[in-house]
Amino acid sequence: MIFTNTFQYAIKSCVILAEKKEKIGIEEISKKIGAPVAFTSKTLQSLAKNGVISSGKGRNGGFYLTEEQYENSTVKDVFKHCGTDATVEGCFLGLDNCSDANPCPIHHIANEIRLNIKKILQLKVKELYKYGNVLKVDKTN
Repeated sequence: MIFTNTFQYAIKSCVILAEKKEKIGIEEISKKIGAPVAFTSKTLQSLAKNGVISSGKGRNGGFYLTEEQYENSTVKDVFKHCGTDATVEGCFLGLDNCSDANPCPIHHIANEIRLNIKKILQLKVKELYKYGNVLKVDKTN
């Protein structure tokens, strides 16, 4: 697993919001992605506080994407606000002197991975549900 659980829950929630294009309650989102309600709520509140998604309070409350958020939010926007200081820059082994001229043992493979991660981060959230399903799969059937 390259990404944190927080990011995974956040991006799955955002994909559901982009697909539905309406307010969705935290219980429904949590159930759809197979995540604890409290953890999902905390994660989505952070995204709302940082303007990545929006939220409404009260009986008809829930989380949603405004038209601007729907059109412009990227995976990188979600990633930045998930409480991680992870980066795709630098040596994967943490070596200060790693470079193309002085590579670590996994430098060239890591560069390929880094480029693919950067491609993922550039994707628009609204495009992601077209690539596959993020819903929790019931493995009991």
